[in-house]
Amino acid sequence: MVQNNFTLSGKEVPLPANLVDDLLKMWERIFGEDYLSGQNIRPVLLGKEKRQNRDIVFRACENEKTVATVHLTISRFDKRIGGIGEVATSKEYRGKGLARALCSMAINEFEKSGGKWLFLGTSNPVAARLYNSLGWRFIPGTRVMMMTAQSGTPEDFFHYYTGQINRASIKIVRGSSRFRLQIIPLVIFPCDEIVLDYNTGIFSTRWFVQKSCMGLYPRYEKICDDGAWFVAVSGKFLAGISSVRFFEGNTAQIDGFCISNNETTLLNLYRRAIKFAFMNNASKIHMIADSADRKKNAFLLRLGCLPSGETIKVESKEGILELFVYDYQSARK
Repeated sequence: MVQNNFTLSGKEVPLPANLVDDLLKMWERIFGEDYLSGQNIRPVLLGKEKRQNRDIVFRACENEKTVATVHLTISRFDKRIGGIGEVATSKEYRGKGLARALCSMAINEFEKSGGKWLFLGTSNPVAARLYNSLGWRFIPGTRVMMMTAQSGTPEDFFHYYTGQINRASIKIVRGSSRFRLQIIPLVIFPCDEIVLDYNTGIFSTRWFVQKSCMGLYPRYEKICDDGAWFVAVSGKFLAGISSVRFFEGNTAQIDGFCISNNETTLLNLYRRAIKFAFMNNASKIHMIADSADRKKNAFLLRLGCLPSGETIKVESKEGILELFVYDYQSARK
């Protein structure tokens, strides 16, 4: 496709290594983030996750030089959900409609593939106006925007989401890139808990603004360096997550959350993480709860934890949190 002397096209991963290097340099220059090390995105662009997700990079080129991009990811686990990232235009080429054209191409590809719910994140009000004009809407309590098929609202989606959680059919499985996109709606769902997962720095959108979207999965990917994470799966949706990280002295720290006030699912998520910790020779297990979260504190006591007397202070723009640290006391499982 040619538009005003620019060539617009989309290419599915794996991408050639030299093109990946050029894209990472461009994104680092535009976003100011460490793209060149490429711990998270380089392997994706080279095809590491092609069996778990479809990744397509749409480019606007002038004389074969990439001047604008949009990165679309579509879940193979559930093709109805997708995410947009790396919406970037080199400074000297802005204002020419390239981002709009590439986003439109990504939307068309997503919908043609059977997509229904397309997420992206932005804190840029200029970019947000562009996305809004294309059909995206902000989700309250976040800087995440969502586009739904048939012009549905985010509220419609979450009503549908909770209706799809069947407690009788929930399975606890090991987390992986297969759930890269499924993490997004789970995390931005307005849970009552204050701290959802301290191991990954994720807090409830009822209390804190969630600014991350496509950056959520890398937090769990990083946990795998010294731990693991698990998901509660109901059909094609996630009902909850638990995670375990190891620290010095072979101490394991476990945290987790679930939606729909399902304590049985949360208990099973914690038990799976506890089992992993003991199988990997944990000498101690710690768990965390916000001092104001009566429900989670009571849950940890029922689980077999005792207050350690230690507290953790977390400072943010929204205020200071005091977290209670618990020691898990039950026998090995």
